[in-house]
Amino acid sequence: MNMADFPPDDRLSLRPATMDDLDDITSVAQQGFPDDPEFDYRFPYRHEYPEDHREWVRQEYLEYLKQPEKYAVTIITSADNQHKTVSLSVWDIAVTTIHQGGDLGIPDDPQAKPRRKDANPAHFRQFKKTMDEGFQQYLRRYGDNQIHLWLLCTHPSFRRRGAATRLCRWGVERASLQSLYTTVLASPMGKKLYEELGFFLDGSFKIKVDSEPESLEIWALRRPHVESQVRFFSWVLRKLGLS
Repeated sequence: MNMADFPPDDRLSLRPATMDDLDDITSVAQQGFPDDPEFDYRFPYRHEYPEDHREWVRQEYLEYLKQPEKYAVTIITSADNQHKTVSLSVWDIAVTTIHQGGDLGIPDDPQAKPRRKDANPAHFRQFKKTMDEGFQQYLRRYGDNQIHLWLLCTHPSFRRRGAATRLCRWGVERASLQSLYTTVLASPMGKKLYEELGFFLDGSFKIKVDSEPESLEIWALRRPHVESQVRFFSWVLRKLGLS
């Protein structure tokens, strides 16, 4: 069974997140991301400084929730978890609008002192820089004709019940209604799911500090809206002489 083919789970409900969900969202992000290689790359000291780590994760999601004109923070809750958050997604619905927020404790200037202890500052800066460059190279061309999946995460105890798939399909359906592309910069953990949901590869790149052997590969994927898919298949049929 593909990850995209899980049967509906009646215990799960999808809704927009509110400020009241912030602490639960923080907990899901803390527990759901660590088996993704990019999380270890950026935050290798989170177990040594758990309170510091939680403070900054909470700050990140607070910034998303405070910008509803730019971000759609959507969650899945579960009846067997007291109707609390078990999965979350953050969608950039206004890609060309500038994010309003701080540096999340790691100044861009490498000479400036970090204010958080859970992160590897060099990796954090390189991740931020290279992800922005990757977006500019592969996905900027779609401009505001896209909604961009920024983050997707499910608590380990609630995986393989279709929560992440449902959140992805929410974004795809919203994009299709507005004739927009759906795009994502995927880590190794998410790439297979996105491909099963009809995303196509635009390219890939590696995140790497020059002096280190360690690196992360990221894939840029996009899913055409329905109108684009119809035009594509019409073009194929014409080429084949079938239309």
